[in-house]
Amino acid sequence: MADTHLQCRNGTWYYRRAVPKHLVQAMGKSMIFHSLHTTEKKKAKKLREIEDVKWSAQFAAFEAGEAQPASDVAKVAIGEQELLELVRAYVERNSRQFDERETAIPATSAERKDAVENTERDISILRDPDDLRADEWIGAIGGKLLAEAGQEPKSMSSTNDARFAEVVRRGLLELSRRKLAHYQDDFGKGFFDAEFDPARPKPLRFEELANQYLLMQIEEAEANGMSAKWQDKIKAQVTLVRELIGDDTPVSAIDYDLCLRARSLLARTPSNRTKIYPGLSLEAAIKKAAEEGRPLMAPVTQATYLDTLRGILRLAELKRLLPHNPASTLRPLKRDAEKPEDKREPFKLEQIKAFFTGTFYQSCAPNAPVPYAKADREWRFWLPLLCLFTGARPNELCQMPPDDVKCSANGTWFLDLVVAADDDDDASAGQPTKTLKNATSRRKIPIHPELLALGFVEFAKAKQKAKAERLFSGLKKDKYGNWASYSLKRFRDTFLPEAITVGPKQAFYSFRHTFRDALRRSKAGPDTLKALGGWSQGSVTSDNYGDKSDPDLHVEAMAKVSYPGLDLSYLRPANEVTE
Repeated sequence: MADTHLQCRNGTWYYRRAVPKHLVQAMGKSMIFHSLHTTEKKKAKKLREIEDVKWSAQFAAFEAGEAQPASDVAKVAIGEQELLELVRAYVERNSRQFDERETAIPATSAERKDAVENTERDISILRDPDDLRADEWIGAIGGKLLAEAGQEPKSMSSTNDARFAEVVRRGLLELSRRKLAHYQDDFGKGFFDAEFDPARPKPLRFEELANQYLLMQIEEAEANGMSAKWQDKIKAQVTLVRELIGDDTPVSAIDYDLCLRARSLLARTPSNRTKIYPGLSLEAAIKKAAEEGRPLMAPVTQATYLDTLRGILRLAELKRLLPHNPASTLRPLKRDAEKPEDKREPFKLEQIKAFFTGTFYQSCAPNAPVPYAKADREWRFWLPLLCLFTGARPNELCQMPPDDVKCSANGTWFLDLVVAADDDDDASAGQPTKTLKNATSRRKIPIHPELLALGFVEFAKAKQKAKAERLFSGLKKDKYGNWASYSLKRFRDTFLPEAITVGPKQAFYSFRHTFRDALRRSKAGPDTLKALGGWSQGSVTSDNYGDKSDPDLHVEAMAKVSYPGLDLSYLRPANEVTE
């Protein structure tokens, strides 16, 4: 790729990319041009890759008619800090060229006298707010700088235009004063306006601080073996927070008022915004969602983004970039009135009976006229039953090898499960679950008598004999390593709604919640609730904590789990003896 889309100016690398000709009118500009804020070529190449992906997606969104109008794009394309950097670069470039010319061919005395008069006149023009010549001069230079940056002057808002014009005026005044000092042999100052001090450190932008925070989070995640899905969620949260605050916002300018504005924007952000409105800016998505009546991001999800903002600004506080954290007490505008335990409802007994006596299970009965013979039969049959009678999470079951179906010395058959948290289970919605991808914590669950009667142990033994790697060999893991994602999608989209009417707070995970209610009905003690369901992430999930996880201790409690009115005897193998 060489240096495609990269350009170096005064030691700083810029991203430069032509807009496809057929999209120029829609996007309102012909060139993408902005600073990458680095002097290191290696880092610039990495940032270039990110920009390439971002702009390719933006172009695709425009081609699909899903992106915002040109006016919206132009407003977010370049920020105040970047406009200032354009003028600074212009001043330094022209100042250096002037010095080189004067060094190569020094002006004569007469030329110096004329130059002093002309330069003093220029300074007078720039200092007079009523002099129209200044407006023409500023407009010409400002338009040239914007064009070089791929911006259309007419696309700027009146507020940004006025601010940019003032920066250009100060830049031209700085150049004139440097020239005048040179002609008058006054070398006491290298600059006159502090904004154009060549040695002035650039203010840290929020984008840079947010990226530092993200790198720290990813480094910690990788060191501790956190799941790729958790890392992707953190990246998504940082991305939205950057939009809320603004990449070009100087960290030193972030105060409580700006944090309140960010909270207000967050409260109006639609749920699943990037999926519903790909390519739209945040404010454009908010406006469109309001027009379409889309549901907004839940308060509990808003809280996770505010936590991320708080974490980023805490980093600024630790680096002494801010005297205090202005987001330290920030909470979502609207409180979440719904309790965590009410966010997912269990299935009702009528739904359980209807599901397990539906068409599919009828076709799995030993005496079915037309037995179900599709490749998905194994997991489609056993996964709901296992979740209902063990309370295990779908991914725990789908990733399980056949050898994890074991028998204790006392003859208790049990599942020796590797703990694997699911996002839609016990974690709060929107909050990344810190799942260890190399987790070794285990939970031992006695196999319910109903599962034994249905032939589950025989099914597992057959898999062991065939040396199958997974109990459900037809499933494959997704990019995050989750073996249950495909099966859950099939149950969500097809199998559950075909069999029963699914409530708004019900999903496949409702089987697990239904099991928890059945345990409570049986008056199971806290140790049993903890050992069988794993709802408390305490020491019971480890082999090192003795009797509490021993399946023999909980086999009686498991046998008491029941669902009144549910009769699965018709599914038992033909040679099963019914009492």
